[in-house]
Amino acid sequence: MTAPNAGPTIVRDRRRGVVLAVVLILIFALITAVFTFQRRAVIDATIAQNRVDAAEAEALARGGLRVAEAIVYLLRLKENAENASAGGEAAPSLGGALAGGGDLWERLGEVPIELEGGRRLRLTLEDEGARLNLNALVPQAVPDANDEGEADDDASLEDDDEALLYLEDVLRYVIDGMKEADRGGPYDEKAIAANLIDWLDPDETAQDGRDENAYYRDQDPPYRAANGPFLSFDEVGLVEGIDPPLLEAMRAYMTVHPIGGLSGINLNRAEPWVLSIVYAGSAGDRELLREPLVRDVWQLRQSDKILCDDGQADPLRCVSPNEVGNGDLGAGSFYPPVTLPAEVRVFRAVAEARVGLVTRRLEAVIDTRPDDGPQLLSWRRLRGGE
Repeated sequence: MTAPNAGPTIVRDRRRGVVLAVVLILIFALITAVFTFQRRAVIDATIAQNRVDAAEAEALARGGLRVAEAIVYLLRLKENAENASAGGEAAPSLGGALAGGGDLWERLGEVPIELEGGRRLRLTLEDEGARLNLNALVPQAVPDANDEGEADDDASLEDDDEALLYLEDVLRYVIDGMKEADRGGPYDEKAIAANLIDWLDPDETAQDGRDENAYYRDQDPPYRAANGPFLSFDEVGLVEGIDPPLLEAMRAYMTVHPIGGLSGINLNRAEPWVLSIVYAGSAGDRELLREPLVRDVWQLRQSDKILCDDGQADPLRCVSPNEVGNGDLGAGSFYPPVTLPAEVRVFRAVAEARVGLVTRRLEAVIDTRPDDGPQLLSWRRLRGGE
């Protein structure tokens, strides 16, 4: 038999259990609310700090580009002063006169500038002439009168056929080097090469006889081929057949600066992958440099030597192209033509600023040729960082 007072005891126990459950639920809800509030407060504080850091990093990177402008202009002033003291003859030790490695400005990026509060700025400078200038393939009717050291108009290009063959080979090399995951396409190297020439040449008739603007008029919004030089590298992406992945791949090999330039690739500063698109040989029978020649040129530069048309420019460092690759490099000429050692007048500067966890990278192309000071030719924000 059940005890007489068992019922009330069970009811009281059940009530105590319900109260305990309610209390536990309230405690859990309170803890969750406090945690959510604290987490939201931390996130808001982090977002606010990142915004401040981003603004500081942007300002620091912009300031870095101004410092780069000052550096390259001082290089030119130093060169002019030393040339004047040498009676107008080029001096081998100048930062912008010769195209060999070892100049201090080339090593600027090896030593970042450490600032207070964990802030850091890294500046790098490159010779813009160490890439293929697309504008040099179709010289304009009136080249830049200030284009010091550039090739003569008559010697800059034989005809469009040479440019077409060269561009087709270059594009094939660039596309073959793209990772499968990064490709767009499909790509027709011959058609893209013709479209690039059509964009640059002054007429409105395509290489195959059609209206070269038919494709561009169908775009949204419609536009027309420039029938003149590229003013920025992003403009290359407007050419029929060039999609964003290909445009980004081309950046590592090509430039459009200086806009009125006629010179070919500066072999004394070009990276190995750019050396691979140097066009050399006899007119009508030129080809891209083969791997053994690329290795020979690169090893030459690693031994602190430079390629020179005239060994008197720097007798201790100069090596004639005829002495490279059993004379293969000196057989014929380069296209577009380039005088070696080539002067460095247009620089590519990259400023990378880091503040806290935020990194900003800005790139600018700076022309030191104007007498009234450096001229900013292009500017863009780069993605990524360290």
